[in-house]
Amino acid sequence: MTVSQDSGILTIRYDWSDASRWFFLLFSLFWNGTLLVLLFTGAGFFLLFHLLAGVFIAWLTATRFLNHTEITVDRSHLTISHGPVPWPFSKDRSVPAQAIRQLYVSRSATRINEQDTYHLNVKLDTGAEVKLLKSDPDKQKLLNLERTIEVYLDITNDDALDLQPGGMSLPELMAKTEQLEHIRKWLPKSITARMDEAIAQAQAAHNRPPGAGQGRDLASPAAGSPGRDRADVGLPPAALRPRPLPEPVRDNVFPLYRTATGEGVTLDGTTYRTGRTAQLDLTDDDIPQARQIELTGPDGPRYVYAQQESGRWRYWEERRLDDGEVVALGFRDETHPRRFDNGDERYYPRDLQSGHRFAGKNARAITQYIYFSTATATLFRALRPADGGWEVYVMEVVDAGRFAAA
Repeated sequence: MTVSQDSGILTIRYDWSDASRWFFLLFSLFWNGTLLVLLFTGAGFFLLFHLLAGVFIAWLTATRFLNHTEITVDRSHLTISHGPVPWPFSKDRSVPAQAIRQLYVSRSATRINEQDTYHLNVKLDTGAEVKLLKSDPDKQKLLNLERTIEVYLDITNDDALDLQPGGMSLPELMAKTEQLEHIRKWLPKSITARMDEAIAQAQAAHNRPPGAGQGRDLASPAAGSPGRDRADVGLPPAALRPRPLPEPVRDNVFPLYRTATGEGVTLDGTTYRTGRTAQLDLTDDDIPQARQIELTGPDGPRYVYAQQESGRWRYWEERRLDDGEVVALGFRDETHPRRFDNGDERYYPRDLQSGHRFAGKNARAITQYIYFSTATATLFRALRPADGGWEVYVMEVVDAGRFAAA
């Protein structure tokens, strides 16, 4: 396995080759060589299925000698590709990096040569779980991949989700217990007590709410839900004040999110002045704050959305859709679409965000959804003030390193 980082992109690559490739090579040569001899001696139609098996074995052998897996991670996407020989059992994957909340390794139901295999999974902020790599017998390799990617994305590892050495999943543990049930009465009480304790621990881990172990307040409703809000949300808007913006923690990145009106900023070498701004205070543990920033310059105004996400600020350049485009996507009054299509890409909403938007001296309660697609880094942001209609923006990722002080 090789790991490299260039221009802010993490690249992990490993080959499929192992000791078994020589067995497959010899078996393929023997099998297909025998079939060729039989064909030249006049063998008939009955060899058809043997020929298909020979093609499959040769195909498998080629993947073991030629194929590799490449994982690339940047601030917008985590992408997994396999090749150069296509293999239908290892599919390419692409997941928005901003949606990743945790990676973990789980035991799969597939066994190879009586040995366990494992999945590398990713948990998204929507609660969905995606298998990145499936049925791999090398558990340590998957754990190394998990740790490397989490460090790059600044994700705090949740050990509760990972396999413990030698541990069993709840279904496996229950199956083993059932096998021993008929002799349970003959076992020492110390052993049966340990069995019961192991089952209780496995059930607790199996029923653990999403996000446990990450410092989230599990006694409260889920972050971003209508029932979870700041204590001052019920106050009249005039009594609300925006939260203080956090101090910068990365000296090598210009803190655009803290710029004030009139302050000079450069974007890709072009100088702009900060114009209108609005601050969003959200009732979301992972995304507590955001800012809408207008930059005025020689090529006209440009609009940036800055979002504090798990302690790090990320940026998008955005364009507000007109009323016709908003209606075409399916936004109606207070309702929002559960999904919509933009060209060939299908978009889905993440968890509801709620809070207040502060623009000048005005404070307005808002709800907001971020829509994502697994096929592209482009996002859509749908915001609705309590007393207004939907504002929908299309968002393109902007690397924080492109901003600097004028």
